[in-house]
Amino acid sequence: MRYILIPILLFFASVELSAQVTPNQETAATQNQSSSYILKDIVVDGVKKYTPAQILRFTGLSKGEVVDIPGQKISSAVKKLWETESFSEVEVYVEDVEGQSVVLKFYLQDLMELGEVKFVGKGVGKSKNEKLIKDNNLKPGTKITNDLISSLKNKIPQEYVKKGFADAKITIQDKINANDPNLVDWTIEVAKGKKVKIAKIEFEGNDQVSDAKLRKKGFKETKQKRFGIKGILKPSKFIKDKYEEDKINLISYYNSLGFRDARIVSDSVWRNDKGFNINVKLNEGKKYYIGDVNFIGNTSYSTEVLQKLLGYRKGEIYDAVGFNKKVGEDGGKEDDTDIKSLYLNNGYLFSTVVPVEKAVRGDSIDIEIRIKEGEKATWNRVTWSGNTTTHDHVILRSLRTKPGNLFSKLDIKRTYFDLAGMQFFDPQQIGQDIQPNQQDNTVDVHWTLVEKGSSQVQLQAGYGGNSFIGTLGLTFNNFSLRNFLKLKDFKPVPQGDGQMLSVQAQAGQYFKNYSLSFTEPWLFGHRPTALSVSLNQSMVNYKDYTGASQKLNIFSASAGLNRLLNWPDNYFSLYTGISFQSYNFKNYPFQFGSTTVSNGNANNFSFNVGLSRNSAGYDPIFPTTGSNIEATIKFTPPYSLFQNKDYTSMTPQEKYRWMEFYKIKFKADAYNEVIGKLVLRSTAEMGFLDGYNKDLGAPPFERFYVGGTGLFGGRFDGRELVPLRGYENASTEGGSATDITPIGGGTIYSRYAAELRYPISMNQTAKIFALTFAEAGNTWNNYSSFNPFQLKRSVGVGIRVYMGAFGLIGFDFAYGFDKTIGGSEPSGWQTHFLMNQSL
Repeated sequence: MRYILIPILLFFASVELSAQVTPNQETAATQNQSSSYILKDIVVDGVKKYTPAQILRFTGLSKGEVVDIPGQKISSAVKKLWETESFSEVEVYVEDVEGQSVVLKFYLQDLMELGEVKFVGKGVGKSKNEKLIKDNNLKPGTKITNDLISSLKNKIPQEYVKKGFADAKITIQDKINANDPNLVDWTIEVAKGKKVKIAKIEFEGNDQVSDAKLRKKGFKETKQKRFGIKGILKPSKFIKDKYEEDKINLISYYNSLGFRDARIVSDSVWRNDKGFNINVKLNEGKKYYIGDVNFIGNTSYSTEVLQKLLGYRKGEIYDAVGFNKKVGEDGGKEDDTDIKSLYLNNGYLFSTVVPVEKAVRGDSIDIEIRIKEGEKATWNRVTWSGNTTTHDHVILRSLRTKPGNLFSKLDIKRTYFDLAGMQFFDPQQIGQDIQPNQQDNTVDVHWTLVEKGSSQVQLQAGYGGNSFIGTLGLTFNNFSLRNFLKLKDFKPVPQGDGQMLSVQAQAGQYFKNYSLSFTEPWLFGHRPTALSVSLNQSMVNYKDYTGASQKLNIFSASAGLNRLLNWPDNYFSLYTGISFQSYNFKNYPFQFGSTTVSNGNANNFSFNVGLSRNSAGYDPIFPTTGSNIEATIKFTPPYSLFQNKDYTSMTPQEKYRWMEFYKIKFKADAYNEVIGKLVLRSTAEMGFLDGYNKDLGAPPFERFYVGGTGLFGGRFDGRELVPLRGYENASTEGGSATDITPIGGGTIYSRYAAELRYPISMNQTAKIFALTFAEAGNTWNNYSSFNPFQLKRSVGVGIRVYMGAFGLIGFDFAYGFDKTIGGSEPSGWQTHFLMNQSL
């Protein structure tokens, strides 16, 4: 047998390989000639993990087949070996030739595998190290390829570049693992360097629009170095992708000002010691105005209606961006006040609305809006999946997209809003797959849902009135009363019908409170009317400074209906209900005007009416848009109007045995996305309490107490605890003054707040967001002392964590600027902890 070592040259321009060859004099003369052989066998050298049979399968070669040396089959075999990403070296030799048979030798070197990986560098702590390893999938056993190394050297620095660290880089240091020589440990040093900001943004050729306007309106993400709050909310950093988008935004801004022909002539970005410099040369062109506007093809809606919806008229500046939005060609407006949305919300799914510049006359442009209405479309197949606990009929009654109904874009948005509002499904994962069928003018839609934990172990805690207050309760938000006796449906209680059952036990140092409530959100299953009933028993018992026992017992019951309305729109709802409270107090002082009463009974039978509009969405835990507005009135029968009594001569116990009063409240929350994911929540609320008879005035119960987190509203004497962070909780027993509330509580209050929220995590396991706030409020004990500008002010920061099993957990750190009642110094720093409290 002859052993001839003949290297095969396998480097082809069409195949990027790096197989090493070592020519010798014996084969140099024949190296470029191709000969055919029968492949007898292969031998493998170098690798330890694979057998020759496995290598043969990798190459795609078969024993006994004819191969050319050199030739395409050998080249293809080498390429396939590289594509397995299992080898760091691939070399092929002729091991033996006997006549027309050949034995090939494959010299292969295994790729090394990762052992331990550790990121080091400034700002790379334990959590960051774990995140980098996870995000880049650097788990032990990962093959170390050139692609992996190249990807890391590009991807990781880019994450820092996006944060303004333009010089970020990584250095990989490797060493053989101490326990396994086949593994390589990596220490990856992250050097992010210093932040490199944009020093200056300059424009040339902008005669009509100032540099400042272009920087502000045109460059939305690319900002030059600024100081103050603007520099914090929108920091200066150069990100190439954002810069390219901003160049498009710049021209769009010019278009919105009527400069239809504006363009960027050239732009340049360079860097010096101070940071990046950007120069943009512009050609503004001339300013255009709207000429004649004509509608073509509209039969369902008159030209007058469409013109009013469009809003732009002849002679106005030709705002091409705004014009297209009002037409709806560029996606329309979010509030659906565009022409295209008008058609889409009334069944015309297959309609088209296209603006065409018909003619240019001087500085005026005539525009023709061409409309093709088509036939109206209806919903056909409406399906859903993912509801593993919630019953189908609960989902069906929340769908606005019902078979046979006309297609409407608003119905899609509202269905999403309703499904998310049920809080049985993760709002971030609610999706819809819409399939139009133009042949028969129908639409199919499939809703995808992901159940989330809807039952809660309610742990509510806080500190107020010099004592710790806690609540332990069970709230089942997807309860099923009809299956209560079916043991097989207990998981741990019957679920799936969308009802709510809540059982609570509340305790503090001196009191106990027990409550039971039930809500059926869809009474009789035919219309969206919610029935709610509740029972509550409160008991206060403590000893005063003399050692005497002080007792207060309150029993309350309520029932109400909350009906969803269709007018003025279907975000409105009307609540009507009745409630009853019975107060029994012994040696427990209440402030009845200027008189203190310690023993007696009082009853409160009242009616409750509330009109609200809730469009805050889409995630109920972290709304980003819409508002929640509510106006309520609570009133008792006017007993004094039907009784001929001299109330001036009555004792307080006699006056208020059956209380009479009316209470009016208003509250509004609005949510707006400010910059990126930053959301502004604006709040205003106020309330007024009074009696029908001036000799009776407002009762000593049902009053407003302001301060703290508003912990346990309505506690004890029916008081309403209004939150105002930066001040102590207004929750002291006995109706005494607390912090900023007058003795006996107030009959008028107002509160205003602005809160900036930023989401940290919105996944199903835990929703986390940070916030900063400024708020002001106060309470007054009568109208003569009311001063809307005399407010207690505070600012602070906080964080909220929502977990399905425990509800909302919060922590606030606030500073109160103003003096408290009887105090000589500002309230100062206050820490507020809350669980399942909504501020």
